[in-house]
Amino acid sequence: PLEVQREIVRILDAFTLLTAELTAELTAELTARKKQYEYYRDKLLSHKKEKSSSAKLFEVAEIYDGTHQTPEYKSEGVTFISVENIDDIYSSSKYISIDAYNRYKIKPKIGDVFMTRIGSIGKCAIMTQPRDLAYYVSLALIRPNKDILDSRYLKHYIESSLGTKELAKRTLHNAVPIKINKDDIGKIIIKYPELELQEQIAD
Repeated sequence: PLEVQREIVRILDAFTLLTAELTAELTAELTARKKQYEYYRDKLLSHKKEKSSSAKLFEVAEIYDGTHQTPEYKSEGVTFISVENIDDIYSSSKYISIDAYNRYKIKPKIGDVFMTRIGSIGKCAIMTQPRDLAYYVSLALIRPNKDILDSRYLKHYIESSLGTKELAKRTLHNAVPIKINKDDIGKIIIKYPELELQEQIAD
């Protein structure tokens, strides 16, 4: 009956309103927490000059990019990743043949850092599993010198305002989509303390 319909609608409308209010509150809280986190991250990564070193990235890491050719995808084989997989590099549903992967000169190792270099520049992911991964030109592979630079520290540094500013100086903003050349990634300045402190900061 209409009377029951109206009561059901009244209850559901109230739920909808509460959900919208809760979503707004959670979004505001998340934004505030993110801002707070970024503030403390940047503070942790800013070192006094006498306690830290600085170098161009190519001096403390090797930098590569992936294949420039769109591969022939297979139903199984070696997982193929690109910029769209940066949030979870093991979740890609694209594969290339083992033969195609074997043509890669540089194969990812545990501790390597993937960084987006086209479109959304500077998002990072660390290779943590002993798996074969093929990667596209939209990603740079950064292999830090483990005696100097901790992978997790490097990831946080690149994603901080310090790293973002360094990348922005060398980004081709007029390109569509915007991008940063592989060689220019190596020119960004990285500041870092001794390894033990890097690990504590990353923790």
